[in-house]
Amino acid sequence: MDFEALQQIRESCRIYSDKKVKRELLIHLVEIARLSPSACNSQAWHFIIVDEEEALEKMRDGLDDHGLTGCPWKENVPAFILLCEEKAHLREAVEEKYGSQHFAQMDIGMAAVTLCYGAADMGLGTCMIGVLNQQKLKEAFHVPPECTVRLAIAVGYPQKVGKPREKRRKEMEKIVGYNHW
Repeated sequence: MDFEALQQIRESCRIYSDKKVKRELLIHLVEIARLSPSACNSQAWHFIIVDEEEALEKMRDGLDDHGLTGCPWKENVPAFILLCEEKAHLREAVEEKYGSQHFAQMDIGMAAVTLCYGAADMGLGTCMIGVLNQQKLKEAFHVPPECTVRLAIAVGYPQKVGKPREKRRKEMEKIVGYNHW
């Protein structure tokens, strides 16, 4: 599939079928995500595949941040992939000027997008979830204290397969300037 067609079919999926996602497919998604670019090739990420029932229960519990729920439809999600931020090791001059973590969230974002497009290409649906309870997720998945859980990505087979929703985006003239704002 060409990239433009992939852009059109990828959407945030919140209704999944009962079909379980094979672990091999989840591993493949992480394999392609880890090839994403990162500042100074720091790769300041760690992925946690969550696909067993006991772990899924812990995951669902960790998606409620003191009443702020990032995933009210979490019960039908067959798998999640957590993206955690590790300490980035940048070139000395870059780290000195910008700090070690200046680029890490952008790098994790690129890995997340790569993962989501890879999933769409494989017929899987995804949804990025940023509302997370750090304490619960760190405890449940043994995330080191110096790391941050940045994002959870729900992964599964969409219950409804068909024409994607129409994408509503700002008009080009509102988002692009030529040689100035």
